[in-house]
Amino acid sequence: MAKDRLAGVLERYEAVIGLEIHTELTSLNSKMFCGCPVAFGGEPNTRVCPVCLGMPGALPVPNEAAVEATVLAGLALDCEIARFSQFHRKNYFYPDMPKNYQISQYDLPFCTNGRLDVEVGEGDAAYVTRIGITRIHLEEDTGKMIHVGGAEGRIAGADFSLVDFNRAGTPLIELVTEPDIRTPEEARRFAQTLRTIFLALGISDCSMEEGSMRVDANVSIRPRGASEFGTKAEVKNMNSFKALHDALAYEIVRQADLLDSGGRVVQETRHWDAGAKRTSALRSKEEAHDYRYFPEPDMVPFEFTDEWIESVRAKLPELPAARRDRYVSDLGLPKQDARLIADDVALSRFFEAAVQAAGASRAKPVANWVLGELSAHLNATGAAVDECGVSPAMLAELVVLVDDGVISGKQAKEVFAEMVVTGEMPGAIVERKGMRQVSDEAAIEAAVRKVLDENPAEVSSYRAGKTGLVGWFVGQVMREMRGQANPAVVNEVVRRLLEQ
Repeated sequence: MAKDRLAGVLERYEAVIGLEIHTELTSLNSKMFCGCPVAFGGEPNTRVCPVCLGMPGALPVPNEAAVEATVLAGLALDCEIARFSQFHRKNYFYPDMPKNYQISQYDLPFCTNGRLDVEVGEGDAAYVTRIGITRIHLEEDTGKMIHVGGAEGRIAGADFSLVDFNRAGTPLIELVTEPDIRTPEEARRFAQTLRTIFLALGISDCSMEEGSMRVDANVSIRPRGASEFGTKAEVKNMNSFKALHDALAYEIVRQADLLDSGGRVVQETRHWDAGAKRTSALRSKEEAHDYRYFPEPDMVPFEFTDEWIESVRAKLPELPAARRDRYVSDLGLPKQDARLIADDVALSRFFEAAVQAAGASRAKPVANWVLGELSAHLNATGAAVDECGVSPAMLAELVVLVDDGVISGKQAKEVFAEMVVTGEMPGAIVERKGMRQVSDEAAIEAAVRKVLDENPAEVSSYRAGKTGLVGWFVGQVMREMRGQANPAVVNEVVRRLLEQ
């Protein structure tokens, strides 16, 4: 209902949205300040040590790879990289932080003043908006609370709570945007685009389902034309891109209804309930929390040289936007096809290897197969593209067989189905099953004449004006030649002989 009313609300009000996106650096082998391994799940409280449990006398040692990954993310997003930075202690008391403080960054983050251009919409309605990035800083993640009993695992009404410290201390980057986002769709596209960049950098698996990428939003509204910000609400528990869009749509409409009825928006934290499709109040935020930040006394500050920053910049891979543009300009792919492939790191690697094997002139049919039969196979089996049993060389050979007229497109689908089961190369399947397509015009003409001689009534009907029968004749010839005739040649010969 909120989405249905959103367009009308946005004609009168302007939404002002800022995002806070936490991303665990899951590609690293150890936690932020100790050597405990990083992995999702597992037996609770088994990947812990005195450092991440905050035992007295245990000293943190910063993970150099995590610092480099944070700077790499900042460079990918056109951030300014601080030459001098340091960690701070953020003090708060909650069971999922065993030290009763979090080692984070305060006023000297590694990355500031970045930007990301985001494409929104499709076709003629598409536009590009630039979203400013206030900061990217590095910190350690908290543990995980499990509330037993009550509603939806929330602490209110729970019978008791458990805590798992396996996640505590995992390297975590927090990205904070400027309040430049104006619609739920812009927010969704920003988060999706950011995810493709982090995946391309190889710093995280960005799994929202497993919590390694978590999005919070601050949203307010103001009358169109107003310059002052309205009172904002923070929205949490959005564990998918759809949930992010739907929660913001609901919250914008909710705030508009309050203002329209003469009420006021209260500054608070709200919880998105995906089942009920609504937000509900969690806690008031009338005043800022005093975290009593102070410099982390057990670690020295960081001083980055220009040479070190440039050495990190040299590790930047081709980012999805640049890869998409290259597919369009160099390979002639339609923009939508290019985006779908370029945004998936593994799929783009497969595609490029297949194009290299088949030849750049066949990039479009390769893309068609990647986005068609291959993607359907991956979706149906749940397999990763590099574990699905079909190699780039196999797909390239299949495309070449069709392009050279050895088999038809219909036959190629049959060959593909056989490939995923047997792992054989397409050429071997074609030879084994006797599927080689007949393109010899003399042989096809003989079959066409036989069909015409056996169906004089249909020939007369065609010549009397029922030209739609041409497809029927083609089908009869294909049946006569057991499906091995080249359909293009059959079509041309049928039309030529019927016109005589």
